[in-house]
Amino acid sequence: MSTRQRKNLPSINQRIRKFRVKSSHIGRKLIDGNPITSYLIEKLHLIGYQYYNDKSTSFAELRVEGITRTFWIHKEFLVLQSNFFHEIFNDKNIGTVINITVPSPGTFESILEYLYDGNEEKWYDTFTTENWNSVWENISYLELGSKARAICISFCENQIN
Repeated sequence: MSTRQRKNLPSINQRIRKFRVKSSHIGRKLIDGNPITSYLIEKLHLIGYQYYNDKSTSFAELRVEGITRTFWIHKEFLVLQSNFFHEIFNDKNIGTVINITVPSPGTFESILEYLYDGNEEKWYDTFTTENWNSVWENISYLELGSKARAICISFCENQIN
């Protein structure tokens, strides 16, 4: 997608305005099983590839210790799927640059991309017998929902069988 096309993208807020959920209601209960949240995540995943790492529409710049590149992130994609990011974005003093540390920087980027596009098979294909435990550590640390955990557990079970 060209830069010109990206600049014409509506903001995520414009796309989901009528489906707003008050941030005080976001948390583990919404991440796992709430129909409204599930619906919003499903819709966000449909457009996620357009917004993944797109500076022109981003909310903030994310820097992860141990990764040299930065990520351009969108609050809406992350708070609905991660209690860790929900807590970060709930901080009133948050700036436009967010610095975080994760247990395994090497597996973070594929998790972030999954949070945007929801492509389970693509994410699953990034797992190896050497890195799945690191993926699990990041899933736990970021407090992702049961769907992300199930994908990681599925990989582990398939390796055992």
